[in-house]
Amino acid sequence: MTQTIATILGVASGFILIGYPEAPAEMIATSLVVDASLAPLTAVIASRRGRSVSLWAVAGFIFGLWALAYVLLAGRRGVRPRDPQYPSASDAA
Repeated sequence: MTQTIATILGVASGFILIGYPEAPAEMIATSLVVDASLAPLTAVIASRRGRSVSLWAVAGFIFGLWALAYVLLAGRRGVRPRDPQYPSASDAA
């Protein structure tokens, strides 16, 4: 059971990808620390992109590296299109 939890947390934090060879107890502890540190970072980036802070803080803790990658790669929410009255730089020339 401990090995299964260590594997799940290792995948969520990204340690499995780099081949982090540790005992299950150390993998669980390290993964929880990394996920706890990624949660506020994910929440801050999500808030700057117009997304829910609390939802992404929880997602950052549960999914770790994967939630951070999604928030970084996903576009902004609620971005308005450019005002057609003012041309973009590429149209100005």
